[in-house]
Amino acid sequence: MSDTNTASSVIDGLFSLIESAMGDSESVKTKTRLHLASTILGGISDEAASLLADRFDTSALFAGISRVESGLSEVEGGIHDVLAAMKEKKPAPNAAQVSSAA
Repeated sequence: MSDTNTASSVIDGLFSLIESAMGDSESVKTKTRLHLASTILGGISDEAASLLADRFDTSALFAGISRVESGLSEVEGGIHDVLAAMKEKKPAPNAAQVSSAA
């Protein structure tokens, strides 16, 4: 597993998902608060991770959470792609309209 799976990187990933889900619907003030919370929780979580190490395989735990985050990002991207494709698709003319125009 990669060393990038730390408690703070997991927190950053979660907050990125939340921010992405909010899109443009939230104000800059709300997004700034979210970023501040992410920074604070990331620092605390790195310290707390050492306490969890006695009871859990924290590397595996954080790697698993990171995989879930990646999966959620993929699902979110897939939904966005499907919705965009449905919006952009123009209805095909039916056969009757095509033959009468010829």
